[in-house]
Amino acid sequence: MRFNRPDYGAPPKKKRLKWLLLAGGVLLILFLSWRTFRHPPLEGLDGPWPVERVVDGDTLVVELDGESTRVRLIGVDTPESVHPDQSKNTPEGEAAAEYAAGLLDGEKVYLEYDLNRMDQYGRTLAYVYLEDGTMVQELLLEEGYAQPDPVKPNTKYAQRFELMAQMAS
Repeated sequence: MRFNRPDYGAPPKKKRLKWLLLAGGVLLILFLSWRTFRHPPLEGLDGPWPVERVVDGDTLVVELDGESTRVRLIGVDTPESVHPDQSKNTPEGEAAAEYAAGLLDGEKVYLEYDLNRMDQYGRTLAYVYLEDGTMVQELLLEEGYAQPDPVKPNTKYAQRFELMAQMAS
């Protein structure tokens, strides 16, 4: 026995097309938002500045206005590789320094500052970006060379760095 019931099957083609276009638009907006989040525009950042050398995984020397300036990456920490006490230097620190050197040697970088621009050792504190807009701290975290190290008050990206470290492990 068959019952007469309305057909609730597939929606009409026009309605389906509208939903597909809407879903595609939402996905496009999400993709573009993620792209901007991952690679923000470099306008408004300080630079580009040539990298003179990489000191270790989280410190580099940049030629800033004609002067050699030591820059400490905000929000991350890498193992030691150039500590005066040789017993504190580690193979992981050497690997982080080599990775950072591979990224930064001969490059120009942009700097983004947080609330404190200098640390107690006279180093400039900055988020460092490659010319394509990629943040160096993110690469170090993604590849497992660094751990998040939020130091107040410079914690602009602390939650983001924590999430990236969790995803990397």
